[in-house]
Amino acid sequence: MQLPRTLTPWRAWLDWFEPELAGAVGELLLRLHPMLGAFRMRAQSGQVEPEGIDDLRRRGSYDRLLLSEWALADAAPEEFDRRAAGGEHLFLNPKLVAREVDALTVAVFDSGPAQLGAARLAHVAMWILLAQRAQAAKARFAWGVLGRPGELHDADSPQMLKRLLSARSLTPGGALLARQHADDGAEPSRQRFEREWAEHLDALPPGCAERWSIGAAEPGVGLGHRVSIRREGPDALDIAIAARQTRREIRLTLPDPARSAALLRGQFEAVADVYGEIAGEGRLSLKQPPLISVDGSSVAAALLGEPAVNVYRLPRYAKDTTATKVQRWGKGKTMLAASLSGRHFCGVIPGDEWLEFWQIPSFHGGAVRPPPFPQELEASRSRARWLACALIKGSHVSDRLFVLSANGHLLCWARMPNRLETSVTADVLAMSYCDQSALLYLRHEQRSLNVVEYRDGAFTTVDRTLVEFAPRSALLCGRRKRRGLSRVGYAFEQTVGGNGGERSSIWRVYSREGEQSSQYETVLPADWKVEGLMLAQTGGVQLIALRPDRKTLVAIGANGQANLYESAYPITAVSVAADCDAVALIDQQGRLVVLRDQGRNVLVYTGGGDG
Repeated sequence: MQLPRTLTPWRAWLDWFEPELAGAVGELLLRLHPMLGAFRMRAQSGQVEPEGIDDLRRRGSYDRLLLSEWALADAAPEEFDRRAAGGEHLFLNPKLVAREVDALTVAVFDSGPAQLGAARLAHVAMWILLAQRAQAAKARFAWGVLGRPGELHDADSPQMLKRLLSARSLTPGGALLARQHADDGAEPSRQRFEREWAEHLDALPPGCAERWSIGAAEPGVGLGHRVSIRREGPDALDIAIAARQTRREIRLTLPDPARSAALLRGQFEAVADVYGEIAGEGRLSLKQPPLISVDGSSVAAALLGEPAVNVYRLPRYAKDTTATKVQRWGKGKTMLAASLSGRHFCGVIPGDEWLEFWQIPSFHGGAVRPPPFPQELEASRSRARWLACALIKGSHVSDRLFVLSANGHLLCWARMPNRLETSVTADVLAMSYCDQSALLYLRHEQRSLNVVEYRDGAFTTVDRTLVEFAPRSALLCGRRKRRGLSRVGYAFEQTVGGNGGERSSIWRVYSREGEQSSQYETVLPADWKVEGLMLAQTGGVQLIALRPDRKTLVAIGANGQANLYESAYPITAVSVAADCDAVALIDQQGRLVVLRDQGRNVLVYTGGGDG
């Protein structure tokens, strides 16, 4: 998504919204940001604690006396006494360190009836502004609702912002309740809740760097800073921000009603265009990931318990549906590696001693004998999932078939007039189509990762990155234009943690487009599952990952993450297209779901079974 430079500080949060809504929220941020003033952090020194040894001293407590001195007491008591009388004993002097305590910014939002409607738009803007403000100051931001003292929430996802919008209440600030309290001589509910919040925040160990009260107009500064919001006519809000020595006021013009309504309903992303459920033949396998064709026009899904696949041509419009094509490769045969070009499904089937190139005309028949089963594929015989396979057509040289084994061997067969030539490349981590005439692969050699392109018989290194250790796993994607390789992205994983602690993975992601390159890294917990790498529409690349619940597919980029798809059922298998914006998945109900246009276009093929 393209954003003005002035909105760069809030990019990670604005990526949660579709472009039109991001522009509307960005206008609110730019107007409100100068009103906040400078960040004021309280002293964050913790208690003094010993950390190691500073030096040796002549004076100190005898519980820190050197062991050599105690040895002297046993061997020569008189000498020990003499050294004590003369002040000659040596004591360990600990190094005392004042621990730095994490700063905390807290915002408490009034969700009562006085703040329903347009006032909640200001809540959204303040939530984002304070989250970024705390991050820039290396502080933590937490938020709560006025009517629930002591209940704090993190601010790390769009779901938490939607939770704020859904926290509506008929108390505090209700006019009827306020009159009842006044008649009874009781403390007004808002003041009581603020007092309880203040008591809770005072009891927190580190204390708060900043405290914000956000809601209807009230005298004073609330918990420390008060943001008073009042509706002014049909299309504006009057906002006053007060601290102990300052007060600032501004009138905000509201976004148009349609965008305001979408924001208040929590519809940040564009509503997906679901083409409906299209019936397919047979029951789909839940374990085998679907295959997406090179151009993204078709998807193949394996059938449960059968040597066959359904091949679906993806429609451009809801009415543009095509009958499912079923392709079978014979009973008793097992597919080892498979590829899809258009609606043509082909693959490699292992025999006892030979390989069968199934539905690959240029690699069987005539005088060409089938190649013997290569040793490098022996470990892949029992795999439940197909190996990566690519048939690359040459304009000046013979066609070549590439298969990447489970242990990192890239096998290549080249069709010669009367024979097949076989070559093997070791230490290959990933392989990806560019188009039907070009292939990319990622190889680790001599502390570097090399991206190599094959085209028309030539192998060319197109990018290189130094690495200290061999990656645990890697991903690759690329796209070509007529003049050559236009974009390439790759990522590799390195595991951190362990030894009894929580394990996580660091993913380092690299992107190159022409002469420009970029990189970023993200840390994911061990229970996240990275499924692929996608070229983003706005440039760069995104990791596609499943959350621990296995129901939410997430796109992770340099500026944050966004939900790509939320399923009602657990997702069992995922494929990400290498050179186009398409993701195909199988859910627990045996349905094939295809996502395009960053998840805004959803196509569902029904199936069944619990394979």
